[in-house]
Amino acid sequence: MFTIDATTFADEVRGAGPDLDPARANLLFAREIAYPDLRPSEYLLRLDDLRVAAARALAPHADTLARGQALADFLFGADGLQGNRGDYGDPRNSYLNEVLDRRLGLPITLSAVYLHVGRALGLPAQGVGLPGHFIVSVADGAQRLYLDPFNGGRALTTAECARLVSQATGHPGEFDARWLAPTAPPGIVARMLNNLRNAYTRAEAWPQAIRTLERLRELEPEAPGHVRDLGMVYYKEGAYQRAVDCFSEYLAMAPDARDAAAVRQSRSLLLDELARMN
Repeated sequence: MFTIDATTFADEVRGAGPDLDPARANLLFAREIAYPDLRPSEYLLRLDDLRVAAARALAPHADTLARGQALADFLFGADGLQGNRGDYGDPRNSYLNEVLDRRLGLPITLSAVYLHVGRALGLPAQGVGLPGHFIVSVADGAQRLYLDPFNGGRALTTAECARLVSQATGHPGEFDARWLAPTAPPGIVARMLNNLRNAYTRAEAWPQAIRTLERLRELEPEAPGHVRDLGMVYYKEGAYQRAVDCFSEYLAMAPDARDAAAVRQSRSLLLDELARMN
């Protein structure tokens, strides 16, 4: 557990697959983006304390789905973790250390706590990335229980999942059952980082946005969009040469992208500006 303090986010996610723990990854990117003195091991110990306490709450239940509901009732009831309705866009909601300290979080960070504790207790729990709202599921053969950590851990029917999507996104069409498919752990981490990137971009907090995008690049090195977006943030921060470098890398990775012409034009304008500055 304590070796995590010497681990980088890049090392943790390199070649990551289904065994990646979103909670561990979150604590590592938290340290690299916003909390340089953070000791991830201290929060993993706190999560283990939650596991011990939750095990007592689950002890009376033998059925898998009943155990899944009991864990939700414990974490988002007795233990007091809850959704931050008062300030949903606060970046602190996206950091697991802050979630554990403040007992407030987003659907996806509350779900990360559930997934970490649930798996430690042997529950077959998975994340489900509905459009606009993250939930968790627990499977027992053909039966599946959907739970909403942000709303007290309540169980959801498919119709209620559809309602959540409609409320979060305004989607007027039919519910797509494929949205209930499990989200792989790297996808969960990417969604958490994208939440942060959006929060920092709205706040024009460019250094934090840059560090967030750098983590996204480490997680998804084959995704050219992260390189382009990093270039845009460097441009907004006034780091023109770094922006040019990112735009050049993006164009090398995706020369036929739909926005390639616009990116080339932006790079050309920045090169002209750099020439005038020199």
